[in-house]
Amino acid sequence: MNRIILIGNGFDLAHGLKTSYGDFIDDYWRMHFSEIAQTKEFSRYECAEFEINQVPIGLRDINQSEIQSGLIRMTHTIRFKNQLLKDLSHKKYDLNWVDIENEYYQMLKSHSKHRNRMNYVVRLNNELTQIEKLLETYLTSVQNKFFDNHADDELVQQIREIIYSEFDLRDFSESSINQKVEAEFQRINSFVSFVEDEDTYIEDISDKDRNLIAALLHKTSSSKRGIIKDYLLSSYADQYFDLQPANVLFLNFNYTSLENIYLNVSGKSTETDFIHIHGKLNDSDGNKMIFGFGDEMDQDYHELENLNQNEYLEKVKSIKYLEYDNYKRLLTYINSSPFQIYIFGHSCGNSDRTLLNTLFENKNCHSIKLYYHQKSDSEDNFSEIMKNISRNFSDKASMRDKVVNKRYSSPLSS
Repeated sequence: MNRIILIGNGFDLAHGLKTSYGDFIDDYWRMHFSEIAQTKEFSRYECAEFEINQVPIGLRDINQSEIQSGLIRMTHTIRFKNQLLKDLSHKKYDLNWVDIENEYYQMLKSHSKHRNRMNYVVRLNNELTQIEKLLETYLTSVQNKFFDNHADDELVQQIREIIYSEFDLRDFSESSINQKVEAEFQRINSFVSFVEDEDTYIEDISDKDRNLIAALLHKTSSSKRGIIKDYLLSSYADQYFDLQPANVLFLNFNYTSLENIYLNVSGKSTETDFIHIHGKLNDSDGNKMIFGFGDEMDQDYHELENLNQNEYLEKVKSIKYLEYDNYKRLLTYINSSPFQIYIFGHSCGNSDRTLLNTLFENKNCHSIKLYYHQKSDSEDNFSEIMKNISRNFSDKASMRDKVVNKRYSSPLSS
C-alpha cells in the first residue's frame, strides 16, 4: 500500500515561510511604501499596477506596519490599473484574509452578467496574470531565503517520522480493513498449514511472520481471520505485520519545493516520488505555475461553460493540467494501488475541489488523515477543514468511512 502526502500552504507556514496570499499582499505594499518614501510630497508615483498623481502629505513617513492606514489615506488619490489587486487589497485589510483564486472566480462570475462582459473578462484574466508574476517573484525570494538558511530541526524530524510511519489500520475504512485481513490470511495460511501438517520449522521467513504463524496454529479459518483482524487493529500490530508504506508520493499543491528536505530518507525502504500539481517556481521545462480556479463541481461553473466563450475558461486549472503530464501521472498512481492520504496544511477548499474529489472518491483511497493546525491550547482548525473536506465528497457515506476521526488525528506540529 502507498501513501500520498497532500501538501498545502499551511505546510510552508509551519516551516516559517511567509507564503500565504496575505503575506504576499503585505510585502507588495511594504515595497511600494518604501519606494514612495523616497519621493517628494505632492510628486507623482507610478508602477504597473497603480498610480498616484500627488503623493499625500504624511504618506512618505508612514510606518511599514501601518499598511492599512496608508491605503486608507490613498483612497482618493490612488488610481488602480489592476482592479483585481484593488479588490484583493481591500479584502486583506478589511477582513484580514484573502484568497486570490477564489476572489478571481467570484469576479469572473459577476462579470458574466455584464453586457460588455468580454471586455471585463479579458481585463480580469490579464490582471490575474500580472498578479501571478508578482507572486512568483515574491515566493522565489521567500523560498531561496529558506533553503539558504535551512537546517534539520525538531519540526523537520517530527514531520519526517509522520511521513514514514507504519500504517495504523484503525485509520482505515471498514472495507479496506476486511480486504487487508483477507490478503494476510491468504498470504500466511499456506505456511500455517505446512507447519501443522509437517510439524516442522520454516526457514527464510521474517520474525513477524513467525510470530503470526505461531498465533494461528491449530485455529479454524474463521478464527484465523478474527485473530488477524484483532492483531491488525491492535497497538502491537507491528510485531506481526509489515506495515511500512511501499511508496510515498508528495503531492504538492504549492509552488515552493519544501518536499525536497523529506525525499529519499536514509535507512528507509520506502520509495519516494513527488508531483507539483500546480507547477513549480521559475520552471521553464514544462511545469510552469498553474494559477486560477478548479471547482468544476460548482453549479455556476456550468453556466460559464454554456456561455461558449473560451475567455471564461482561460484560468481553469483542470484545463491547464492537460498542458503537462502531472495530472496523468497522478491518475496512474492512484489507479495502480491502494493508498492512504495524509493532509499537511491544505485547506481542502473549493479552489481545488475537482481534483480533491477525484482523489478522495477513488476506489483505491482507503484512508484520509488530517494533520491539523493547533492554534492555541483550546483552538484548532480540525472542524473547519472537515467541513471543507465534506464539500469534496458527493458520496457522504464514503467520506464518513474513509476520513479518520479526531481521536486518531493530531496536529502537524506540536
